[in-house]
Amino acid sequence: MIGDRRVIGIIPARAGSRRMVGKNTRPLAGKPMIAWTLEAAQGSGVLDRIVVSSDDPAVLELAAAMGCPAPFVRPAALSGPEASVIDAVEHALDQVGGLWDYVVLLQPTSPLRQASDIDAAVALAEESGAPAVISVSPLSKPAGFHVRVQPDGRIEAPPADLSQICVVNGAVYVARPERLFRDRTFRPEGTLGHVMPVGRGWDVDTADEFAACEARLRPEGPGEAT
Repeated sequence: MIGDRRVIGIIPARAGSRRMVGKNTRPLAGKPMIAWTLEAAQGSGVLDRIVVSSDDPAVLELAAAMGCPAPFVRPAALSGPEASVIDAVEHALDQVGGLWDYVVLLQPTSPLRQASDIDAAVALAEESGAPAVISVSPLSKPAGFHVRVQPDGRIEAPPADLSQICVVNGAVYVARPERLFRDRTFRPEGTLGHVMPVGRGWDVDTADEFAACEARLRPEGPGEAT
């Protein structure tokens, strides 16, 4: 809770994956990948309720074992590769019931996100009055490294100054439910960005990204980038 606001965290974890089958429960630096997100959510000081929504029995079993009360089985209609995450969030909120001031979406493919990132994003939404806040990271290379390649292979300068450009990293999405379900997006007009270090902004979608995150999470790895 932040002030008198009620905040719910939803972790969507469908079984299917186009590139990495079973990646949510795949061992990552000694624990299933989704466990890193569950631990970050449990360490947050603002989440009043944590919900896991999945059609994967292994995910639901793990969530229950880690103390997440009553994980919800996501219907098949909301579990395919074309399923809308907004619909999945709406289903989860319908199952939980009650009134919530903020819904926080935490994708299990962002294992390097920390509890402090969750708290800071919600605090930014509350302090600013913004309808939504999403986490972003600076470009992994300075602007001077970016180029534009023409069809004939010629290299030119990028189209604009990239020094202030960030990438949506997928780690934290905060929204006020009424705007979320009216606009059907976590990025309505007026959305603000919570800036995270590049080293915490990895989104795992490939085996290479999985390996890179594992290297950072292992004790002997390179550690957290700031």
